[in-house]
Amino acid sequence: RMAASPADVVPDVEVGPARDGKRVLSKVASYRFTTGDNDTQAIEAHLFDLDGVWSRPSPILAEWRAGRAATSRVLEPVKEACMNLFASVRIYFRYLVTAEAWILCLVSVASTLFFTMFEVKGRRLAVNVSWAFISFAIIFPLTNSLNETFRRRERALECIADVKAYLLSYYQAHRDWDWGENGRGKLPRNHVANVRLVLASCVADMRDVLTAPPTTRQIHYHTEWGRSERERVENMSHDMIFRISTYFDRMSLAVEELKYAGQPGNEASRMRQYVTLSMRAWENLKHIKKYRTPIATRAFARVYIFLHPWFWGPYYAYLVDGMVVDGTGNDASFGAVVGTTVYACALSVLTSLAMMGLFNVRYRMEDPFFDAVMEQTGKKNDTRQHLGVDLIHVAQEFAELLRSVAMEVVDADQNKCGGGPARRAYPLPESSWIAHLELKPGVEIVRIQSQV
Repeated sequence: RMAASPADVVPDVEVGPARDGKRVLSKVASYRFTTGDNDTQAIEAHLFDLDGVWSRPSPILAEWRAGRAATSRVLEPVKEACMNLFASVRIYFRYLVTAEAWILCLVSVASTLFFTMFEVKGRRLAVNVSWAFISFAIIFPLTNSLNETFRRRERALECIADVKAYLLSYYQAHRDWDWGENGRGKLPRNHVANVRLVLASCVADMRDVLTAPPTTRQIHYHTEWGRSERERVENMSHDMIFRISTYFDRMSLAVEELKYAGQPGNEASRMRQYVTLSMRAWENLKHIKKYRTPIATRAFARVYIFLHPWFWGPYYAYLVDGMVVDGTGNDASFGAVVGTTVYACALSVLTSLAMMGLFNVRYRMEDPFFDAVMEQTGKKNDTRQHLGVDLIHVAQEFAELLRSVAMEVVDADQNKCGGGPARRAYPLPESSWIAHLELKPGVEIVRIQSQV
């Protein structure tokens, strides 16, 4: 047995050749070692050297440190602070530059000017209005509803993780599990390929249902155009949901096919458990997609946000009066009046935009599933990617699942059903070759790989 050092182990990710003056991280095979004439000798040399594998330096961390070392330590915090501020301002405007925000700005300015300039017998309606009602009727419900939408997203992430884990385990059981003396030899031809196709079709329909355009907005219930769109989308979604149920039926029958070939009952029961848990996780995902927070709270928040400038306009007129009228009752100069009025209008707009910003964040998080136009079209710089940064990228998550499903063990070709033990693993060799086994895609996954 050869001693190894951390330097002997080639990391999974290493710095590749420079391109256009920039260093590039490239993927390399997992079991790569510098000691030994070939990979076989290297693996045998390092079988008992877990310490060397664990202590190898992280190439990602090394790359990060190399990039930090090239910058000035004095100016780096200032630069990072400026970049964070720029990114925050950019996100702020991406969420607020909407048609509703522009209309709300006009309403806020108009209400402030109205109460500031409108007089009856030389007196204005300028009152120090309490903001307690705004906090109770708008801010508090919005913040609580926003917390609820994030909880729904976290629950959806847990369900997607369950779907990925259980379906992959189910497929691996069909691909790898054996019993007796190569009991898989009794299975019909292309058994694994059929299971793989059923599972891939099921995952593709799940993706399409979850990334469908939302049809539970207010316009989908109270406008003719919205009702028509909701009917079309829901009809197609119902067809896909029905197909998904038939795919789960086929998964159940595939387990029976293994039992016909002699698979023990305890193993078949475990595989059925995988199917059951996958179905439960899918039902939860479907319900999160279909059912939202109360539509009435969304309607109340939107209406109150647009109405509040008119009812709180006297407050901004009160601010103007307090700044342009001195204690002797003399009016301020024209410039002071203009300046204070502009300030009051700006404060009114900022207050309204703060409420609209909370509403927009909540509105976008109402459907936690990103429609993934960027992943499906391959447009890496699509501007919609920034709007979906807080949402779940369903296409990417399920593409990772299908990439794993496509993997097959090299030389596992002893059975006509597909899968099963590799030639190096069965019949049992004198020394185990598990660490030597290689996996590669058994089918073409170019489009799937591009979305991972």
